[in-house]
Amino acid sequence: MNLVGCCSGSRELGELYDRIADEFARVRRRAWPSILELKGGSGMALDLGCGTGRNAAALASFGYCVVAADLSIGMLNTFRKRFSQRGMAAIRCDALHLPFREGSFDAVALVAVIHHIRGRENRLRGMAEVWRVTKSGGRVLVTAWSILQARFLRRGIRIVSSPLRGQELGDLIVPWGKKGGRFYHLFTKLELERMVRRSGFRIIKSYGERIRGRLPENWVVLAEKV
Repeated sequence: MNLVGCCSGSRELGELYDRIADEFARVRRRAWPSILELKGGSGMALDLGCGTGRNAAALASFGYCVVAADLSIGMLNTFRKRFSQRGMAAIRCDALHLPFREGSFDAVALVAVIHHIRGRENRLRGMAEVWRVTKSGGRVLVTAWSILQARFLRRGIRIVSSPLRGQELGDLIVPWGKKGGRFYHLFTKLELERMVRRSGFRIIKSYGERIRGRLPENWVVLAEKV
């Protein structure tokens, strides 16, 4: 989806999303199915890596007061054009340095975001920031692309051999047509769960999300700050 994160290559990825923002809005219109995990809550919600706003709009429809944040100016501009009447705040920021006070949010959504952050320590830094700005008892939804996606099986050897090239297992670049490539870290279910727990959250549920194929395209973790 869209990048929030201060890491190697983040500027290039942010600039790519600037270029494709309008196209992205046309082809990614529906909210992510797992955003429903945050339905039933209330108060302040942060959509971190909001892109063009499809999940932020869903959170607003659930009754939250929504802050939408992203690194891409192009994405945020498209978001503002689409949802200027919804009363949602749009903020450009970096996931590793969130400009919010401790305990600001009752719910935080990181939908298809954490896999764009290069490097395990950077991902943990991002999760630490999420923990900091989440209220005690608040809920966090984290989704990430699965390493089991059928479309990547033919690239299995390259993915498995990525540590030999100085990368982490699961690192790869996924092109957006001819406009550029996006960094992804493909997760195992256990890896995502461990990262969320290590960040101080208690996992409420964890599962694979299938969109088109027989294997999970995404891992979904719903967790609580305790």
